[in-house]
Amino acid sequence: MRPLFIGILLFLIWSLLSTWYYVCHVNDFCNGPDVSQQVSDPETQAQIDSTAVAETEPTEEITPLPENLIIHFAFDRSDFKPLEETSRFLSECKAYLEKEPGTMLNITGHTDAVGTASYNQALGMRRAESVLSFFVGQGLPAEIIETSSMGESVPVADNATPQGREKNRRTEILIKIQ
Repeated sequence: MRPLFIGILLFLIWSLLSTWYYVCHVNDFCNGPDVSQQVSDPETQAQIDSTAVAETEPTEEITPLPENLIIHFAFDRSDFKPLEETSRFLSECKAYLEKEPGTMLNITGHTDAVGTASYNQALGMRRAESVLSFFVGQGLPAEIIETSSMGESVPVADNATPQGREKNRRTEILIKIQ
């Protein structure tokens, strides 16, 4: 029984290798299809070349998507003091939103685990709304901004340490492409 099994196994390996060799080396299919075009008419060739150039060159400048912004808060506070990175994000965000209609801004407030869940839910919402007020005051339309609160339910660090709780007291600002 063992020689039969070894014979079948060798036959399968030989079949696979010979098929691979035939497909890749004899028919040259492993490198993909040949996309070069042989055109004898110079006018048609010029038309093909101009179409290829038109397809590869962008017709308008692409605005890069700003990185998401995280704003940290003091313990049990929702007052927002903008920093330099907030102003930079705001200017990049304005430029992006002008070129990409239908894009939304999502502001989500988070808290540490100190206090009750319902209090932290409300505190997270106050944090999100304070950032919303700042952005609207700086010229962003309120109808493209959504606010929400996750309270203490989505920590990014351990709530058992002061450093972890400090990281969890935050507001995340994300751009949602529709």
